[in-house]
Amino acid sequence: MKQKIKRLAFKLYKLINHIPFNNKQKGKIQIENNGAILWHCRIKSSGTGNRLVLRGGVYLNCEFVFFGSNNTIELGKDCVAKNASFYTEDDNNAIIIADHTRFEGKIHIAVTESTKCTIGNDCLFSSEIVIRTGDSHSILNEAGARINPAKDVVIGNHVWVGHRVLITKGVSMPENCVVGTGAVVTKPIDKDGTVIAGVPAKIVKENIHWCGKRL
Repeated sequence: MKQKIKRLAFKLYKLINHIPFNNKQKGKIQIENNGAILWHCRIKSSGTGNRLVLRGGVYLNCEFVFFGSNNTIELGKDCVAKNASFYTEDDNNAIIIADHTRFEGKIHIAVTESTKCTIGNDCLFSSEIVIRTGDSHSILNEAGARINPAKDVVIGNHVWVGHRVLITKGVSMPENCVVGTGAVVTKPIDKDGTVIAGVPAKIVKENIHWCGKRL
């Protein structure tokens, strides 16, 4: 039965992705689609050497936008995204998302200045979430030197991020964490199995585990 379902899903993917005017693509980009279904998605590239890699999953009303060259956006097996925006700005950036991760509502992930955003397996993201590796503008000291360079963002396996969360440059988060609604995460989290909440966010509960089912 499972094999029949897989074969049917693969036929569906081939049919939907080739419906005229379903998805919009502009610019030169290398696309590797290994069974993903895209519905009303926008793919845009203004540079060269950019890659979009989809290893399966379903993407509804999403946009994959490349400003610059030699950037990569890669999503793993069985990922699901609705109304998500994935942006690269400048050159040599990457957004790498592992398997079985879900984006349930509007989310914006942007990487700049040759940085990377990495998200692990089996993560769950709510809606109205922003993740950025940089500020997009410069802050200078009295001598005129820039003091706000972009930094990588790393989110571990099995992390649940709540509604209206902001995750800024340089944040790293270990596995099995929960980020509470409205949190602004500005610094690395150094302990797994924790609940993070507040502005700025901090650990408010330890030794937890979460489950996507309502038990």
